[in-house]
Amino acid sequence: MALSYSIPYGKTTIPFTPPDNRTIQLIEAKPFPAPPDQAKTVTDALNSPINSPTLSELTKDVKKILIITNDNTRPMPSRVTIPAIIQSFYHPEDKYDITILIANGLHRAMTQAEMDEQFGRELTGRYRFVNHRAADETQLAYHGRLSTGSELWLNKLVGESDLVISEGFIEQHFFAGYSGGRKSILPGVAGAQTIMRNHCPANISDERSIGANLDGNPIHEECAEAALAAPLGFILNVALNDRKQIIRAFAGRPVDAHLAGCRFVRELMSVKAVPTDIVITSNNGYPLDRNLYQAVKGIDTAARVVKDGGVIIAAAGCADGVGHASFGEQLRRCASKEQLFRNMSEPAGEADKWQVQILARAMRRSTVILVNGTLTKDEVESMLFVYAADMAEAFEKALEIAGKGASVSVMPEGPTVIPIVETHIHQWR
Repeated sequence: MALSYSIPYGKTTIPFTPPDNRTIQLIEAKPFPAPPDQAKTVTDALNSPINSPTLSELTKDVKKILIITNDNTRPMPSRVTIPAIIQSFYHPEDKYDITILIANGLHRAMTQAEMDEQFGRELTGRYRFVNHRAADETQLAYHGRLSTGSELWLNKLVGESDLVISEGFIEQHFFAGYSGGRKSILPGVAGAQTIMRNHCPANISDERSIGANLDGNPIHEECAEAALAAPLGFILNVALNDRKQIIRAFAGRPVDAHLAGCRFVRELMSVKAVPTDIVITSNNGYPLDRNLYQAVKGIDTAARVVKDGGVIIAAAGCADGVGHASFGEQLRRCASKEQLFRNMSEPAGEADKWQVQILARAMRRSTVILVNGTLTKDEVESMLFVYAADMAEAFEKALEIAGKGASVSVMPEGPTVIPIVETHIHQWR
């Protein structure tokens, strides 16, 4: 009997059962159970920060504190981490002026209902939450020019605070190397033009701007410089398992704590793989797959494993639809994948081009089939994807393209896994 695989999809999973007994390459990290007390894991990290005084020491003589957090496109367990951060302060919380700034980057602002869902009414009713709006010049302040020549514009709350703390979670990031750390500043709370310069086509196309790589990565390096200029004073970053539970926490000096987290995630999530004709993946479920824009991350990871001319099957719930209007518009303006790739190589002119550029790179080498129940067939096909109502239909279409004897990989966790591609191992057939 063929094995069945569970593919994360929205807040649930969908099964994939091969219709025959062919060999399947399973690309997933080793399971890592959460500790019995996740809150204690966070508190222990805060009490023993990496190359930094504790938050108790840092908050002894300050008044205005800014905590930067993720928006709801990230599975950040803020209901655990934000209380732990504030409880680590030297004085009781009522002695401080605390603001929590949501690092939306160029994403849309969160609604009150979404904030309540993400952070919990206990936190949203207790503290001042502010949505960062990158295009709102009244929110921004100038922080000088970076060594790259880019002007650094940040949310003015950064400069008005005595201490800036950020929280985040670490996974491989498809062009910045890893999420977390310095990304809370750029792109998190940066101005639109600063983000556009950082995410320009030249940086995105640089061979070092890839997942799980920080060495010489121009996007990472500019983000790190921006975080120093801000200045970002302290971070708390966590690593999550496949159930989105906290398995390790890293706190302290931003550069050092983030690098420690990246090393842990790389060791945990790296999996050897060989190229196959078909790769079945996801964007690791909700909230990471809440829109099509975000789903590009899982597609890009699959593109590292799929053979030239092969097929990527991507399952994504897309509860919020396409997600970014400009992302969809740029796709629909192109009549072919070749035209899409040519357009994306031109200088940046509008937001979200980086996401389209990375998708164009994957589509140039492979066919991308989207398994989705939110977007219509016409919508999906207008953006150069192949539509499939379910996994069975998607696999049937993939075999029509790649051949009945196609080799197959299943990568359930999408963008979180780090495939280490081995090209000299036997072919999977």
